[in-house]
Amino acid sequence: MRQWDERRDFLLEEAAFDQEFGVDVRPGFLAYAGSHPLFVAFLRPFLKGQHMDAVIELLALAAPLDADRLAMSIGARAWSLDDPIPPVIPGVGDLRQRVLVIEEVDGSTGRARGCSLAYPWSLEEGRVRWSDPLESTDVTGPLGQMLRVAVARRRELSADTASIREQAERCARLGHLIALAEPVNDRLLLNP
Repeated sequence: MRQWDERRDFLLEEAAFDQEFGVDVRPGFLAYAGSHPLFVAFLRPFLKGQHMDAVIELLALAAPLDADRLAMSIGARAWSLDDPIPPVIPGVGDLRQRVLVIEEVDGSTGRARGCSLAYPWSLEEGRVRWSDPLESTDVTGPLGQMLRVAVARRRELSADTASIREQAERCARLGHLIALAEPVNDRLLLNP
């Protein structure tokens, strides 16, 4: 599993892989306890714009594992706030810029601090070309706020090993693709 300082590269690589093979970007979710990876997940299928329930399901796994660093990527569209309406034209298509949004929160050194990045991209000759990201020094929007609350309040969401194992199994049944770090897998005894 990738280290925390490699999180953005990993999420960008996975999103590029998806786009180059002609599928929608799978939203990615990374959970860490300090410098130790806990798990990597790709969200289960959901209806357009209804990703929050899927995120909550993974937060319910990350918080009791004492995840103090979280990162998540999701595909989105961006446009200028100067435009009175989003440039989506019937019969022509969606003219908004495609972006990969990465929300991340780090509470490993105390107060949970976050940032949001939006990486514009284009597909040129079958390859993704990333542009420089637009970066905010704080999380933006409800997704980033959810990550921040989960990190800040993780100790209030503690659970015993059996309950954590049950949540991991539930997430897998719901369709999340989850890879647990070996120490977490051993703790939960998912591969006895």
